[in-house]
Amino acid sequence: MQVKVFEAKDMTSGLKMVKRDLGPDALILSTRTLRGGKLGMLGKPVLEITAAIDSAWPEKGNEPSCPLHNSSSSSPVQGQPNEPLTYQNLGLDEHRQREKVSPGFSGVRGTDAGPDPTALSHEISELRSIIDSLSHRIGGLDSSPVAPAYVEPEYSAQTANASEDPVIRLLLSRGLNHQVAGLVARFTSDVIGPQAGGSQHTLQGNLTEAIGKLFTVTHPLDKKLVHQKRISLIGPTGVGKTTTIAKLAAGYLKRFGGKVALITIDTYRIAAVEQLKVYGEIMNLPVEVVIKPTDMAAALARHSDCDLILIDTAGRSPGNAMEIQDMRTFLKPEYGLENHLLLSATNRELELETIIQQFSCLPISNFIFSKVDECRLLGVLLNIHYSKDTPISYLTNGQRVPEDIVAATPEILAELIMNPHGPKNNG
Repeated sequence: MQVKVFEAKDMTSGLKMVKRDLGPDALILSTRTLRGGKLGMLGKPVLEITAAIDSAWPEKGNEPSCPLHNSSSSSPVQGQPNEPLTYQNLGLDEHRQREKVSPGFSGVRGTDAGPDPTALSHEISELRSIIDSLSHRIGGLDSSPVAPAYVEPEYSAQTANASEDPVIRLLLSRGLNHQVAGLVARFTSDVIGPQAGGSQHTLQGNLTEAIGKLFTVTHPLDKKLVHQKRISLIGPTGVGKTTTIAKLAAGYLKRFGGKVALITIDTYRIAAVEQLKVYGEIMNLPVEVVIKPTDMAAALARHSDCDLILIDTAGRSPGNAMEIQDMRTFLKPEYGLENHLLLSATNRELELETIIQQFSCLPISNFIFSKVDECRLLGVLLNIHYSKDTPISYLTNGQRVPEDIVAATPEILAELIMNPHGPKNNG
């Protein structure tokens, strides 16, 4: 780029000077008014214009005549604006730009005339080499086979053998994991004996019988209570704790009568207290709201004459260990509570394992599985029971109060697992 500074008395004359010396394609970089001379600030103002052009513009009558090479056969070429554009003229203009010193910038050579064709060609070649190298690498990555994950040979053999066993395949199709399916298959062979084979109907019946023998259940409300029982329902959000509380209360009153009280510490969820109060009004039961942990002892004392006290708790996310720990301040061991952990049968096994682990900071007496009517495969019931060895007390299978709750028995649990179309409601 050639830069030149012009001084003129006004803008019109200055633009004429720029056009005359640099051509019509010149760019005006800056303008300013100067006052100088002997009178200083009182002197006549002068307009200074800084202009530039991308390539050197030959000045008329003042063009340098120099050869392109050191050859003595070269002759000077006069560059005129109206000359035809030729490679020879372009080479001469480039040489002129390198030799010319920009006016107004003493000692600065005009080296920004343009890129050297040789250097530019070299850079393009390097870029092409880099692109070719990257293309080969990417192609190698795409074509290289992905190494399979390493699996212990013994486990691979066990899995292959298990998949070939029709008994294992049947159990896996009912939602049992590989470990529990293998246990049930061995237990069936040991307990049922040689008659474990036979038709598909016989095999399914034998497996159902064997699965039933693996379950442990409890029935905390299967008879009229002689001493007061205090049951709290804990669990994550959305599993149906409040509705299950109402089902337990209504079921006990329907079978045995007596006195039942309801307590809730769920003051976080919108309308949770109101929902429990509605159930209490329908069944004519007292409802206590406990806001602070220090109020729990007094609330229990006020209902010391009741046969059954049912405590509803706030749902807690298994990822929030602090809130679950906070629940321990309400449900102290000295209160003699049975904590029933409510689990949704629709959750995946890994999610249920996480929930149980987080709520294990409280002593868990029993599991209650809800939403069994919404789950097609219920093998997870046995998977979790085998993993944790915690008794199962109830199953809930709908929203109706008090109909949609079932006291868990080994026969019902086994039938639900092996016969997906078996009875899932109590109505």
